[in-house]
Amino acid sequence: MREPKSEIVVWGIGTPRTLRVHWCLHELGLDYQTEPIVARTPAMERGDFLQVSPGSKIPAFQHANISLTESGAITRYVMDTFGIKRWGAAEQATINRWIFFTLTELDATALYVIRRHAGLPHIYGDAPIAVSTAHAYAERALAVVADVLGDGRSYLAGEAFSEADIHLGTCLDWSVAIEIELPTTLRTYHERLRMRSAYQTASRANRTPLGS
Repeated sequence: MREPKSEIVVWGIGTPRTLRVHWCLHELGLDYQTEPIVARTPAMERGDFLQVSPGSKIPAFQHANISLTESGAITRYVMDTFGIKRWGAAEQATINRWIFFTLTELDATALYVIRRHAGLPHIYGDAPIAVSTAHAYAERALAVVADVLGDGRSYLAGEAFSEADIHLGTCLDWSVAIEIELPTTLRTYHERLRMRSAYQTASRANRTPLGS
């Protein structure tokens, strides 16, 4: 594997999951190198990439001698290693709650089912019942978050931005891109996230106009 030019290397562009990692790094103002691996392309069989991501999945991440996959694990490592703000136990538990909720209830259970069977039926098969059920499931999950944000808070953890907002924000981009209508509270919150300079810079680095 060739020697990386930067201590931090992000492998992967072009998906909501890769955007999470780029966004997290830009929120902290960190310099990094991007290896522009795109899903379902021959680049995913590159030997150097497979050493970092043996399952051939993006995003993948390197820092010094650490190699990681899974967007939630990567953002947690970045925040633990480079983040300045330190949360109390109760605050961190709230952040973790919304990260896990977003990754399991919204991303994996709903949005990725739609992606597989509506966006990639030639690979995963046409499954209209699964897609319609996933749409309904996504709407219920989004309603849960909208209700929490309905108390007027700016972000999931209160008035301070956290990595939970990164994960939810990318899933809101994804939802808009597949024409799921967001509740008014979530639309306002989503626009607040999209106005962040780190989000805008990360979106350019990720090279995908998600949600536009």
